[in-house]
Amino acid sequence: LRARLRAGFGGTEGSDRNPPPPAPAPAPAPPAPPVTSPSRARMCPHCLLPVEYDESLLVTIDAKGNRIPLDLGAEHRPAHLREILRKAYHLCPHAGPGDEAHELPVPYLTSGDPLSIAFVGSSSVGKTHLLAAILGEVELGGLEPYGLKCLPLNPDAHRTYLRERVQSLQQGRQLGRTVQQTFARFADGLLVSARGATPRPVVFFDLAGEDLAQDGEVTRFLTGVDAFVFVLDPLRALRMPSLDPVREQDGLPRRDLGDEAFTTVLNRMERLSSGLVGAPAAIAVNKSDLVRFEPAVDRWLGRAMPPRVDREALRAESRDAYAFLAHHASRAWLKPFDDCARCTLHFVAATGGQARGDRFPHGARSRRVLAPLLSIFAMCGLLPEADPNEGRG
Repeated sequence: LRARLRAGFGGTEGSDRNPPPPAPAPAPAPPAPPVTSPSRARMCPHCLLPVEYDESLLVTIDAKGNRIPLDLGAEHRPAHLREILRKAYHLCPHAGPGDEAHELPVPYLTSGDPLSIAFVGSSSVGKTHLLAAILGEVELGGLEPYGLKCLPLNPDAHRTYLRERVQSLQQGRQLGRTVQQTFARFADGLLVSARGATPRPVVFFDLAGEDLAQDGEVTRFLTGVDAFVFVLDPLRALRMPSLDPVREQDGLPRRDLGDEAFTTVLNRMERLSSGLVGAPAAIAVNKSDLVRFEPAVDRWLGRAMPPRVDREALRAESRDAYAFLAHHASRAWLKPFDDCARCTLHFVAATGGQARGDRFPHGARSRRVLAPLLSIFAMCGLLPEADPNEGRG
């Protein structure tokens, strides 16, 4: 176990697929607008097909939703051009007309290498609430103490997500289950940069657990996902009689066979020569407030997030969460840890309480929701290097 946890932060196992890249040196300001074609095609988050930058496919979208072709020929002021492109869209060349048409934010194609993060779990485990809580903390500047600056991937789409999801949750309203036509829904995106480095698009997907097994596009989609957050529900996983009344109230029976969404995703992932999945992963034990009186849970859930990433603390939390799940749940719930070369575990609470009707009576109070995201960022090379003396007594 100690060796596997070491591999989660800087270990060599699995490094042939997703090694943390070295921090790039800050580039000087370009004399001309930075409008260049990406070095490789990038996957469209809507149709899952590759898209290359093509200036003839740029559009803006007006208040009525009309797509208006964008002509950049008359604009020669670099600052104005950058601002126009930040808000512009790129039509997907694979989309059909009318309702089938869709577009991508231009920065997704023209910035640094994208990082795609998929949230995995069956219905009612709290994926939607957890993602909304994470992006709410980001909006409040929660990543700045770690040397990260964040901008919306597209300002209009991000504003809509904040209004419909984040603000609703912060006002104590329960978020309804997302109705989605495919197994994967593109939720929101950010441009994340560390110490002046080239911003990288970070895009978040919500994977619908029940639809994964039936959809033939899953395998192709998963080859483009860079990291996973497996959202574990204690009501389904833990053999604790104290949770039985809540299980009965919510209609969520315990499952010793684990989460079928976890199994479906992991069984379709490409493997390294070691037999392990190379994409980094984090297990988020959501709704941890339900078991907050357990010593291992209380030790972490009641602790404020540190102002800097403490890698030894991340390893310690992973060890405690692993031991807690190994004692109270079947081995099937630890499948992401068993199958992934780099995996950490975290106690989190997206809402901090149970909903009554469609509201949280005491408001939504998230706890430690940034921990799995910071772990993913550390494993994917997005965090600035820690102080070499950090953690030394």
